[in-house]
Amino acid sequence: MSHRETLHEKAAHGMRTFPYAVYHARIPEWLRGFPHHWHDEFEIIIVTFGRASFTAGGERFVCGKDDILLIPGGSIHSISQDGEEKCEYFNILFSFSLLEENSESHCSRRYFSKIGDRDSLCEIFIKKGTELNSRLLPLVSDLVENRTESYSGYELMIKSQLFRIMHIILTENCAEHQARDGNARANTERLRNVLSYTAEHFREKISVSDAAGVCSLSPSRFMGMFREETGMSFIKYLNEYRLESSSERLCDSDDSVTEIALSNGFENVSYFIRAFKSKFGCTPLEYRNRLRSPQK
Repeated sequence: MSHRETLHEKAAHGMRTFPYAVYHARIPEWLRGFPHHWHDEFEIIIVTFGRASFTAGGERFVCGKDDILLIPGGSIHSISQDGEEKCEYFNILFSFSLLEENSESHCSRRYFSKIGDRDSLCEIFIKKGTELNSRLLPLVSDLVENRTESYSGYELMIKSQLFRIMHIILTENCAEHQARDGNARANTERLRNVLSYTAEHFREKISVSDAAGVCSLSPSRFMGMFREETGMSFIKYLNEYRLESSSERLCDSDDSVTEIALSNGFENVSYFIRAFKSKFGCTPLEYRNRLRSPQK
């Protein structure tokens, strides 16, 4: 299944008995980006080379080397190439059940529930050079550097480092819970619904009114909400989604450009080719040939 159809990641990260995993990504060599999505685990992202654009909670951040992002479970976020910049980054995902199996335990109720609440985090973008970054960077880097170790007791080291990271976040980056704007939580749920709707129906004709109906909002209110939460218009998001899906089909099939355009929701093939070239810097056929030609 394409990642285009899994906006709510439900796959287990790590083992059932040890829900922890570290992933490695390079943009654009391995992927051009990752669309808006969410998952239940807490995520720590660290950039180790170059620069990329990240969105989380309706905010956009351009992150460079040693910058850190904290993504609470359920927070909608995305990753994309920043212009022509290359980027290497790592994702550390884990469930708080790794640290406290009982969700009613003292630490879970008093501390982890707070750290996992976006409203309580003062900052989710921890920029290099800040005091908080200097505290977190060695611990996060250690988890990345030792991600492939399997020696006896390694799991204890992971849990030890995560406890230290959680303590720093709690004491230096958490404020008393502030009530969000009345619509903020509702908007997050609306956005999840419309992203899921888009993933299911992007091959069909979708209007702003259709998407607004999914959210039970007027078109004008919907457009404002969507831009505020994602940083782009719904039509731009829909076209970007269709183009990314088309790029995958170009790699994974021998279908013609016309077939791919029409099956991904583009009614005008000439427009599709222009939009594709604007996004990827080449025509669809050039893109396919480039990826399929032997690497020298």
